[in-house]
Amino acid sequence: MLALTRRVGEEVVIGDPKDPQGVIRIVEIQGDKVRLAFDFPRETAINRRELADQKARGEKPPAPKSGNNGGKQ
Repeated sequence: MLALTRRVGEEVVIGDPKDPQGVIRIVEIQGDKVRLAFDFPRETAINRRELADQKARGEKPPAPKSGNNGGKQ
């Protein structure tokens, strides 16, 4: 596991820097909450750990709550 320290606006490049698989950007930090932006090809599945675990067990994830995430998980 790699642990990094980043500030708002900084990025982590995943894969070959000349042709990255994707980029993770630090958008906002408020207290103990960190907001991240993921820039990956659409075909790349990105899941929060709790949803990934549910899917791996074959469980149906709960319906998205209304909020400002646009229904994205």
